[in-house]
Amino acid sequence: MKLPRVIGVACAAALLFASAALAQDRPARPSNEPQEVLNQPPKPSTLKGRFTLVSLGDLLYSHPFANSPDPALQKVLALVRSGDVAIANREGMFFDLKTFKGAGTDQGMLWSEASLGTDMKAMGIGMVSMANNHSTDWGPEGLLESQRLLDEAGVAHAGSGETLEAARRAGVLVSPKGRIGLVSTASTFRPNAGANDAFGDVPARAGISILRTRAIHLVTRDEFAQVKALAAELASPLAPAPAPEATEVELFDTLYRLSPVQGLHYDMDLYDETGLLKAVREAKQTCDLVVFTIHAHESPTGVDDDTPAPPDFLIKLFHEAVDAGADVIMGGGPHSLRGVEIYKGKPVLYGLGAFFLNGEIKAIQQTALQVWPDASGHAPPPPPEERSVRHGGNPPRWYDGVVAVTEFEDGRPRRLRLYPLDLGNTYDRTRRGIPHFADPANARRILEALQADSRPFGTKIDIEESVGVVRIP
Repeated sequence: MKLPRVIGVACAAALLFASAALAQDRPARPSNEPQEVLNQPPKPSTLKGRFTLVSLGDLLYSHPFANSPDPALQKVLALVRSGDVAIANREGMFFDLKTFKGAGTDQGMLWSEASLGTDMKAMGIGMVSMANNHSTDWGPEGLLESQRLLDEAGVAHAGSGETLEAARRAGVLVSPKGRIGLVSTASTFRPNAGANDAFGDVPARAGISILRTRAIHLVTRDEFAQVKALAAELASPLAPAPAPEATEVELFDTLYRLSPVQGLHYDMDLYDETGLLKAVREAKQTCDLVVFTIHAHESPTGVDDDTPAPPDFLIKLFHEAVDAGADVIMGGGPHSLRGVEIYKGKPVLYGLGAFFLNGEIKAIQQTALQVWPDASGHAPPPPPEERSVRHGGNPPRWYDGVVAVTEFEDGRPRRLRLYPLDLGNTYDRTRRGIPHFADPANARRILEALQADSRPFGTKIDIEESVGVVRIP
């Protein structure tokens, strides 16, 4: 039945008002346009005078070292303490297991003593990123307890929080020379690690700031034809055959794209990308200097942890972060070093490797009884102490590290000094995974590798008495 025109108009108006009311109850949709953040140039750094920023790799250790009697370690820590601010990635959570109310969530969980917050402070580390693939090994409870202990110790942190807003927001350290902001995220993370804001009647979820990516396999025409034919052969109502003109095909949850050359490309989630750039821009409005960090195990080959070239999305993201206002970029994730770029006068450290590689892993019952059982079906006895490393050993590159010191003058980076580290590639537990300055021969080897890895970015690294020096015009 056709409604009278007056009634129809009234119904339409009622629906319009109802829709408007519903829209008012919903949170505003976040932007997915990164360029919106980059339309205007960022505020320049407002630091005055000389300032040194010490950048470290992964703090992957479980027991205190700040007061270690090891003189070689203390020489490294003296360099850390010499800077105005030192920043690192805290990998693995720390708390008292006897009083902890949470539970382990993975087969092997990194764990550290509750005293590590004060230990990092004693080492001279003032700020840490908390966003990485081990952040939620112990669930949100372990993450939040570690945050509490950092607050108690006076170490600023970023990349995690009770909500997404808190996890994205910059951590701030107020130094005698200015306010330092740290924005941190991870593109490699455990399932359900991402923090969420409350939405409607769904409460917020604690976690980390994440950057979701999608790997796309670039294949040649012949390879694409084979993938396309197989997808057509396996087609179903839920997975229809690809169209004849298709240039992308998803098969077994893997996306293939026709390309002139083979390779691996990553698409970033636009909401995450925009949100991170917005956090950098907002930090720059209130801070004198801003640092951006990411924990990313992705690589251009798909092979983790030993790939000196960064994946393509990191190059794009790091350039955008500088355009949004970041003064220094610290990349991490793979426990091996990557190259250095100077982008628009700002240091971009694509991979800082590890600073400590001495973490303790706890196993849940499932791991002990199913993954590591002996012939009787029981968990095996612990391996001898001097041989307690991963089967087959770790890649040698994991034990090459660097302390990167950026020297600023009135807010402008002028020099980057790279101090090579030897983390002790040995079965000796008293030495393995602990940073010492590399001897002259190893220092030259590490720096020459960094020279080669930095060359594609046009970066010149001079080697001066076992230290790499990048002069920034």
